[in-house]
Amino acid sequence: MKIKKTKISETESNLNLHLEKKDYIDKFDSQLRDLKRKANLKGFRPGMVPIQLLKNMYGKSVLLEEINKIVSESINNYIKENRIKIIGEPKPQKNDNIDKIKINEIDSFNFDFKIGHLSDFKLKPFKKSKKYNLFNIKVDKKTTDQTIENLKVQYADINNLKEVTSKSSVYCEFIYSENKKKGLLALENLDKTESKKILKRKVDDAIVINLKKLVKNDSELLNQVIGDTVNFDEFPNTVNVKIENIIERSPAKLTPTFFDKIFGPGKVKTKKEFNKEIEKSIEFNYLKESEFYLNREIEKDLLKENKISLPEDYVKDWISSNNDEETSKKLLNEDYESYCNQIKWSYIVDDIIDSNKIKVENSEIEEMAKNQIQHQLMASGMQNMSKDIDKFVDNYLKHNKGENYLKIFNELKSNKVFNHIKEKVTITKKSITFDKFKLLAKKI
Repeated sequence: MKIKKTKISETESNLNLHLEKKDYIDKFDSQLRDLKRKANLKGFRPGMVPIQLLKNMYGKSVLLEEINKIVSESINNYIKENRIKIIGEPKPQKNDNIDKIKINEIDSFNFDFKIGHLSDFKLKPFKKSKKYNLFNIKVDKKTTDQTIENLKVQYADINNLKEVTSKSSVYCEFIYSENKKKGLLALENLDKTESKKILKRKVDDAIVINLKKLVKNDSELLNQVIGDTVNFDEFPNTVNVKIENIIERSPAKLTPTFFDKIFGPGKVKTKKEFNKEIEKSIEFNYLKESEFYLNREIEKDLLKENKISLPEDYVKDWISSNNDEETSKKLLNEDYESYCNQIKWSYIVDDIIDSNKIKVENSEIEEMAKNQIQHQLMASGMQNMSKDIDKFVDNYLKHNKGENYLKIFNELKSNKVFNHIKEKVTITKKSITFDKFKLLAKKI
């Protein structure tokens, strides 16, 4: 077997694979013998069907399947071994001799594949003379107070009321045109005039309202209220409403119960401690945003310093062929530059990983998955899940054919590359207000 690469342009090449009979005949014969053992044809005892008969009947499909496996594996190995920075997948070119195959006269085959790839590039060494800023974003009292107010609303206390007020959320049963639907009326978001018909009503009261007017003739809001998709024009103006429950959300009070909801049982006991922990959380979030900004600056510089070309027509054809119409349109018209930069950056990352022998261990992937899942469970109010966490992690990483595993692997790989670069260059810490930082971040 021989594979020859012929350059078409700086970013496109042809791969020719010459497959000789000796490259596939043993596997082909093995598949036929296996088929002979399993074959069950009328007039022959099991396992006694003549192999030539099977070859005449099924040989072509068996041979093509075996050749496709060998060709696919060989081409992919060649691309990997030669570190070709390929885009998408190799495009097989028309092969007339495989279409005209005669099963009793098989010999050698030629296969041609067109590939799109990045132009050659070589990264320059990272030096201390290259300087970046890591911004230390100041946490002011206004931000801390606003964060606490938002949390008080997010984790609001829910009170059951005896009668409806202008701030109530009312669980109802809507009866119209022989339909019964359960829904929720949040009166603060609804028409004030029509809402008056519900004010001061009690549980089990039944009233008639103009639901279209109540939702301000907003078809989307109507669907949300009754929990179903309906034709707004055909929906009746008046419906019967039976009140089933009345609640009112009020901002949570700064009590130990509230502290436990935010930080876990017993971790914060006083308002002073709570304020301090909120400040730490904001600082941590600011640091993540600052690190993200720094990473994007490094990425932008490397893409700018390394003039990497892509086969534009090839990439656009790949996008159109592998996405639905809506996604293709968005990628081609709105996100094309970003899409191309992602391809370039992924190969820059791989280049740094390979040249510096940076590794991502399986244990690191499992640990990151565990931390992410524990955080999600705590955010949803689930505590003490340590005994089942390994099952959660295993299922999460195996989900959708390992998609989550690959996602975390790539995230860790990228993080390690950024950390490696930061060790080689000069990082200066610089204080800044959040408002000024936001203006800088918009430019990235």
